[in-house]
Amino acid sequence: MKRAMAMLLCAAMVFGMIGCSSQSEDTSSTAQEESAEADDTQAADDTEEDSTDDGAEAAESYKVVYSIPGLSGPIWAVVSDGFLAAAQEKGWEGEVLDPNDNLETQISQLENALTMGTDAVIITPIDGDATSTLMDECEEAGVPVVAIDRQVTGTSLTTVEADNYNIGMALGEMYAESLGDGEGKVLIVGGPLSSSATVNRTEGFKAAIEGYDNIEIVAESATEMDSEVVLAAVTNYLQSNPDINCIMSCTDSILPAVMTALDEADMLHAVGEEGHVNVYSVDGDGYGLGQVRDGMIDATYALDPVGWTEAALDALETYFEGGTVEESILIAGNIVTADNFDELNEAGELWGADSMEE
Repeated sequence: MKRAMAMLLCAAMVFGMIGCSSQSEDTSSTAQEESAEADDTQAADDTEEDSTDDGAEAAESYKVVYSIPGLSGPIWAVVSDGFLAAAQEKGWEGEVLDPNDNLETQISQLENALTMGTDAVIITPIDGDATSTLMDECEEAGVPVVAIDRQVTGTSLTTVEADNYNIGMALGEMYAESLGDGEGKVLIVGGPLSSSATVNRTEGFKAAIEGYDNIEIVAESATEMDSEVVLAAVTNYLQSNPDINCIMSCTDSILPAVMTALDEADMLHAVGEEGHVNVYSVDGDGYGLGQVRDGMIDATYALDPVGWTEAALDALETYFEGGTVEESILIAGNIVTADNFDELNEAGELWGADSMEE
């Protein structure tokens, strides 16, 4: 009897141990599964968080509007395309506003852009003084402004432009050197006084020839970008001063009218020919480059309009990231003559080459 009871107790202990072992394994397995699920959940959360962060970075885009003077000027078509391409490369939304050379339209378009919402404004002002109130509105709205080619009166983040004063000086020095000991009679034909670019080019040219006793500025005209106005003005000056032997045209935009006036006055002769009137200009559009290539004018200064837009957007990016932006950003170009035309053209330095007439 005692032996039977002992055997029963041993059997109960064995089954009890088996039960405990099974329960322990079940508990351990459940804990491991719960731990694995927790790890998977954390990993999913981390992945989702990383995805959210990446999405936030990818969504860091800005809307920027650029108000040009008008697409009637060849350079502004190139600038517009360059701006849109540079904005797209940054993943930003770019919009070009074309006021068609009308100041009131330029102001109203930009005021509307501020009302509709924009993160930044780029402007080449038709009149840098007249847009001062608009600059105040941008400042009040917390919208940074970058000026291209022409300065604005009022608050702006920076001005991206060519070194216009020194461009004028370089062309003036070039004329003085080519003249030698001869007598110089100069006509300066500038753009509107509201354009800081043409004003600075004029001042630079005048400064370069100021110290020469054999060079005289016989006339200076600030014209609008109107070919008929320019033609009439230059024609009158050539008639009253037939000894003019140099014309400084502050922009290629008015160069066709200058050349027409010379032709009609029977004063149009190729470089190196007797009676040639030295002609210097700035921009480097298709017409100006064609006149250089054909040996009809002495030089034009080819600007870098695509470089302007890239620099303007880089300045805005620096601003948005909390960096410091210089008040003036100067973009270099090249003096183009018949001697270096082919070299610069092959190097892709001439933005107006594609629109040259054959």
